Amino acid sequence: MKCASPVWWKRPAAIVLLLILAALLHAGEKAALTTNLLKGPVDIQLTADAAQVCAERDLFVTVHISSPDYLRVTLPDLRERFRGFRQAESFARDPIIANGVTRSEQRWRMVPDLQRTYRLAPFAVRVEDTRLRPATIKWLATHPVIFAPEPPAAPVSGEPDVPLRPFWIPPTLQTVLAWIAWGLLALLLAGGIFWGVRRLRRHVRELRMSPRERALAELDRLLRRNLVAKRLYKDFYIELTMVVRRYIERAHRIHAPEQTTQEFLAAAASHPHFTPAAVAQLKTFLESADLVKFAGQEATPQQADGAVANAQSYVVHDAQEEEKRGTPNAPPANARS
Repeated sequence: MKCASPVWWKRPAAIVLLLILAALLHAGEKAALTTNLLKGPVDIQLTADAAQVCAERDLFVTVHISSPDYLRVTLPDLRERFRGFRQAESFARDPIIANGVTRSEQRWRMVPDLQRTYRLAPFAVRVEDTRLRPATIKWLATHPVIFAPEPPAAPVSGEPDVPLRPFWIPPTLQTVLAWIAWGLLALLLAGGIFWGVRRLRRHVRELRMSPRERALAELDRLLRRNLVAKRLYKDFYIELTMVVRRYIERAHRIHAPEQTTQEFLAAAASHPHFTPAAVAQLKTFLESADLVKFAGQEATPQQADGAVANAQSYVVHDAQEEEKRGTPNAPPANARS
């Protein structure tokens, strides 16, 4: 006859293993925070899933109520008793009556605020004894509960793990083009300022010259433009006659640049500083220039050189005559620029 093999629960090793698993499960379900709110016939206990409140995670709170079955226990609305939390959701389990004891639970999922004070304020519990007729009502007060906040993180100290060093970031094409545009603009501005300063200095220097010196300087500047070599005879004769007319205006107070040739010759003939020979020289010079300027006569380099020599000769000779008359050929105080 076969012997019956022992069942698994009669083996000592299996029993030890079951006890270890049960202890582990019980330890895993143990709340991180447990405190008694009320002791006596009515027992109220509070548990939380964390011993400290972290602002980055929700806190689950459970209130366990245990009392004899002849006592009716009523809790107030605890939403107004929590401080430092916002209620996310709540639910209650149906009461369980066993062995003359009534057990019930109320659970909350609380969202911590950023403040550092978290508590459950004391509240009043209504207890009704149904053994008496009429039933008697008593009020019991609970203890407050302070939830410890998580300690602040330690300040970071020490040197960074990665050494800090400058890192070159190449500019974009748009940035490079903007730099080039600003550089060209700066060059143009600097060139304009330099050109303006040079012209201003030259103008001031010429204002300090005598009419003779200024006329010769203007004549030299005209010759450097090489208008004759470029065959711009009309422009050349216009500028050449204006050099002579401006000299006469500065030296003799005759508004020669604003007059026609005939008007100027009439004014010069009546002026005491102009001799008949000087008027005749000016007439020949101006009328020959008018043929090129207005009549379309084609000039030659030899004629242009002769006109320059006549203009230069007249300015020098007239300035010498002014010095002989005792009126130095100096720039007048109210002379035009």
